[in-house]
Amino acid sequence: MKWDIKSPCESCPYRKDSKLAFWDKAEFSNLLKQDADYILGHVFGCHQTRKHPVPTICAGWLLNQKNRGLPSIQLRMQLIKSEEAGVCLEEVTDGGHEQYSSIEEMVEANFPELLDDL
Repeated sequence: MKWDIKSPCESCPYRKDSKLAFWDKAEFSNLLKQDADYILGHVFGCHQTRKHPVPTICAGWLLNQKNRGLPSIQLRMQLIKSEEAGVCLEEVTDGGHEQYSSIEEMVEANFPELLDDL
C-alpha cells in the first residue's frame, strides 16, 4: 500500500460533499463489517487506486481512524512497520471538506437500511 495521499479525493464517501451512493451498497456493508473487527479488519485503500498494482491508502478512512484514536489494529501494525505510513498519518488533512464524523453517519447518508441490522 502506498502512503502518499494528503487529503480525500473528490469522490471519497467520507466527504459530505461527494456524490451519495457512489459506491455499491455491498461496499458500505463490508466497511461496517470490517470496522467492527478492530483486530482483523482491513486497512482500506482509495477506491480510485483499487486496480493499481500498488493501491494508495484511503485518506478519508485514515482521517476517520485518526479522529477515533486509531482503533484498527491492522493500521497500527502498518504504522509500526512503515515510516511512510506515520508521515502520511501526520500530514493527512480533510482538504477543507467536511467529513462524516463516523462510519455509521456515512452509511446512514448513503444506505440507511444497512444500519437496521446493527
